Amino acid sequence: MKLWSNGDTQKNNGGINPERRLLSAVMQRAITDYLTCDGEIQESAREWLFDSDDVKETFGFAFICEALDFHMEELRKAISRQRSELLRTQAVM
Repeated sequence: MKLWSNGDTQKNNGGINPERRLLSAVMQRAITDYLTCDGEIQESAREWLFDSDDVKETFGFAFICEALDFHMEELRKAISRQRSELLRTQAVM
């Protein structure tokens, strides 16, 4: 259930509306924190990315995936694969 639609918003900045840019930035920050940070920041990002599927949770992972038209489970798989690859690379060093 979307609370708003990208089609109803005037576009600017190369066709991306401000709300979509904000949601993309939230998603990007969480993924970056999960992949590159450690400790409490990484754990908080992991929980946000992997532990909630409630679309009604405003600014939750599922809500943002739906708003950005991302397939939630495929994105989670891609993030997990990237994390595994980073861990393998770090183990070799």
